[in-house]
Amino acid sequence: MRDAIRDRLVQKLPEVGNRVMEPFMAGPTVEKPYIVIVFGGDVGTNIREGFDIPIRVWPYVDKTKFGNVDAIANKIRSALMGRTLVTEDGYVFRLRYTGSGDDYYDPEWQALTKRLDFVTEVIR
Repeated sequence: MRDAIRDRLVQKLPEVGNRVMEPFMAGPTVEKPYIVIVFGGDVGTNIREGFDIPIRVWPYVDKTKFGNVDAIANKIRSALMGRTLVTEDGYVFRLRYTGSGDDYYDPEWQALTKRLDFVTEVIR
């Protein structure tokens, strides 16, 4: 799933180039803008044999203005919300947008960001 999400974002957001990464790869020296993808743990649902996987997407931009974060966030939502994605092994899934976090200045990574929350439903 990670690679399918990454590939979709790289395809639809040319301004970030290939800079869609795991948290350990990001930091203050990475060229901005970039995107960090974080998968949460499995969350039970009302489906007997299913669960949700929360996926958090963090766009990072230079510390200029939060409008730049908003612009990339809107493109991320458009690229992922309700889209059917397919993994390399043929697993088909969709992401549902569930909201966003507050605007945030990350002093360690010297960037502006906000969290975008998505979820995908998985049936075992």
